[in-house]
Amino acid sequence: MRRLISFVLVTLVYGMAVPVLAQSAAGGSADPPSEQPTTARPAPQTPGVRPGGYNLGDVVRVGGYGSMRFETNNLESPKPAGFDFRRFVLTTDATPHERVQAYVEIEFERLAEIEIERSVERSTGGAKFKEELEGGNGGEISIEQMWGQFKFGNPLSVRIGQILPPVGRFNMTHDDDRWDIPRRSLVDRGAPVLPVHAAWTELGAGILGAADIGATGRLTYQAYVVNGAQLDFSVEKALESENGEPGVLKLASEFSLTRGPVNGEGGTRAGTWRVGYSPTLSSEIAISGYHGRYTPDFMAPVSERINAIGIDGIFRRGAFALEGEYIHSDFGNTDRVVSAFVDSVTGSTGAAPLPGAVGTETEFALKDLTPMRQGFWIEARYPLWPAAWQNGPLGKGFENPRLTPVVRYERVTLKDAIDEVAIEGGEIEHGDRQTLRQERTTVGLSYRPIPSVVFSVAVEHNRRLEGGILVFPRGTGAASYTSLITGVAIGF
Repeated sequence: MRRLISFVLVTLVYGMAVPVLAQSAAGGSADPPSEQPTTARPAPQTPGVRPGGYNLGDVVRVGGYGSMRFETNNLESPKPAGFDFRRFVLTTDATPHERVQAYVEIEFERLAEIEIERSVERSTGGAKFKEELEGGNGGEISIEQMWGQFKFGNPLSVRIGQILPPVGRFNMTHDDDRWDIPRRSLVDRGAPVLPVHAAWTELGAGILGAADIGATGRLTYQAYVVNGAQLDFSVEKALESENGEPGVLKLASEFSLTRGPVNGEGGTRAGTWRVGYSPTLSSEIAISGYHGRYTPDFMAPVSERINAIGIDGIFRRGAFALEGEYIHSDFGNTDRVVSAFVDSVTGSTGAAPLPGAVGTETEFALKDLTPMRQGFWIEARYPLWPAAWQNGPLGKGFENPRLTPVVRYERVTLKDAIDEVAIEGGEIEHGDRQTLRQERTTVGLSYRPIPSVVFSVAVEHNRRLEGGILVFPRGTGAASYTSLITGVAIGF
């Protein structure tokens, strides 16, 4: 594993150094990407902001993207075959002055509708209060970004609001229409190795900017203090029935790691940063991090921290691109976290709560606790378009269509993972610790009639390398499985 990670990092660093060495040795620039010269200095980028969009007047630009996919695989259970409305995102970018910017990004994920009905009925015998909530499974509405920025100069801007922690490169550039494979990586979404799955957002404030280095290079940086990810709870209700038995109402309080609060509770707990260097327009290498306490106040005096480090980069030579990311996240002494969770529920007695009232069951559960996670992905792609195809059915009428073969390899490790610690019916149950390791190889092909629209198809093979279950989909005992995925993403 260490040799493989070292190979990935050396490949990225070597690839990014090639243009600089070639330029020094030959007195000129290396082969450039087809769309832009490498001798020009990289333009300042605004992290997390979508390019393009449509102007509304002189200062406001609106944009967004939507995506869906179809997936089928050879898993017996679960078998997520069918159409999936991935997400619809709306963005607004306002620049009333060249030194002042505001940005908002709102996401609707796997959400077709939300319907709420409330009523009160009165009668001679009393009153009946009724509330109904309807919606699809897994639906979510989220403010991914909402910040204001003031620019002191090219080297320094101040940003305040809901920001994307710049750990790795995918969390900052996660928009579906930017990628040629219709599924996000295990590192950033499936496992994930990130403290919170992408798109991860936190409320905070910080600085960012860029500085010129040498004749063509550019150094970029970001640093923020944020409320920080923490263990938080959700309350779930379920009705269960069995032939010949009365129905049972199950109430469960589940604790898991989520993005930080936005209501001021818990204070500022974490910091996150990223430093990147682009020797030319064709390449970048960066290091990033996140550090902060994730145990809530009610678990005091236990105080455990997340320390995450990321290394990422991209190298282009002509039309070919090689891109990758490695992230390592450490969650401290999780045994202390488990003990604090049990103590919080059982109190000073140490005895688990008894079963609920007749017809009711209660449960307290701590989910997916892992002392260490690490993983990487590396992706190679080569956009092409033979001239003979330009007047064919896929090329006619489009100025610069692209057909892109793409290959992505990824691997994740969750060390000593605990699937669940549950307190139910007067019993305290600890899931077995086991190290889970999984690899994924994806081969795909995408078609872009224009840069912001992508149709894609991919064959994905997942293989369990260690542990008794898969990392994704979590809990599945299959040794391996293969998926066929097709998708479309449309940006505007």
